[in-house]
Amino acid sequence: MTFNAAMLGGIGRALSSQHYRLYACGHIANVHGWWGNRLGIGWLTWELTGSAGLLGVVAFAGMIPVSLVAPFAGVLADRYGHRVMSIVAGLASGTVTLALALLTLNETITVPLLLMLSILQGIGFGMEFPARQALIPQLCSRENVPAALAFNSTTFQVGTFLGPIIAGYLITAYGTGASILMFAVTNYWMAFMIFLIRFRTSAREEKTRTRFFDEIAAGFRYIAVTPALRLLFAMNLTMGVLLRPYTELLAGFADIVFGGGPAELSALTAASGFGALVSGLFLAFRGRTRGLVAIMLFGSVSGSVGLALFAAQTNLTLGIITIGIASMLLLACHVGAYSLIQNATDQTMRGRVISCSVAITIGGPALGALFIGWLAEFAGLQWAVGVSAVTALIIFLVLLAPTLRARDAMESE
Repeated sequence: MTFNAAMLGGIGRALSSQHYRLYACGHIANVHGWWGNRLGIGWLTWELTGSAGLLGVVAFAGMIPVSLVAPFAGVLADRYGHRVMSIVAGLASGTVTLALALLTLNETITVPLLLMLSILQGIGFGMEFPARQALIPQLCSRENVPAALAFNSTTFQVGTFLGPIIAGYLITAYGTGASILMFAVTNYWMAFMIFLIRFRTSAREEKTRTRFFDEIAAGFRYIAVTPALRLLFAMNLTMGVLLRPYTELLAGFADIVFGGGPAELSALTAASGFGALVSGLFLAFRGRTRGLVAIMLFGSVSGSVGLALFAAQTNLTLGIITIGIASMLLLACHVGAYSLIQNATDQTMRGRVISCSVAITIGGPALGALFIGWLAEFAGLQWAVGVSAVTALIIFLVLLAPTLRARDAMESE
């Protein structure tokens, strides 16, 4: 049966490749598992400690290894094969997650074990995710790569919406370990889908190979000397450190601020995911780079205001509404910046730049969660998140004029 790509616009173009459809089948399941894991670990940490500070510490332990290993993983994947590395690292990450899930279900998990396994999870994800992202341009034609990237972002937001709902049910019905177990299963499924993909890669062996650390350094230099990329990475770093860590602290909001439990945590996270899904679908169907700078800047400024308003709420209904709106706006900034980074990067440097972007995207929230969680211990969750949102707003306003001046270089096709 022939797939009719015209039915779905940009999304249809992405799915016109049989190879990418296999990838998407694994990716859609895996993002649900990813969010289930985050929700499960957040609630598990809160059950074990009742500490906002330790929520930040565990989030930091799980995500900061991604920042440390991603630049190395990008070079390793280029050298030894993106497909092979995706499969091996995915199986390893799934096995670590399976161990964490079984320990939690058996009620033998401790805070030190949770920290250690979170670090190992982060290392596995840092090795697997850049390699998996680098596969996408090899799975579909060049003109459909932007559509495939947008579809990836959209399915991630579907997982943000549905994953917490599934995880909330699993935690309530079967315990926190069941939510974490879902991520182990979907890791194995993602690796299996990539195993099923059969394609002839470009000849890596024919490329001139320089020294390992020289290749990493070249990527950092390229970002540093490219004005458009410097500004876009500054936007991403600000979002990562000051705005996106709120997701790691929602367990504390559900309990302390709104007086609830797993159901309230699931509702808040699902509202955040729904807002992001609306934004992601809009950008996926839009499917072009012209005008993305304006969307990114609007999302950054208004999203910062929206998060500050969420932090001020004490009513659960208003909290759900404001976090959904804030998430929608912040996702527009995040996906806009990611797409513009891809667009503004030379093809020969794309793998290394993507690895650096992944390092910031994952490591920024880890660092932010650590410091905002620490601040929450002294000032309270609402004040800590509110101050971080206002600080981000000030930085975005400073970046506004130079980013507008660089819009042609960012949006040029």
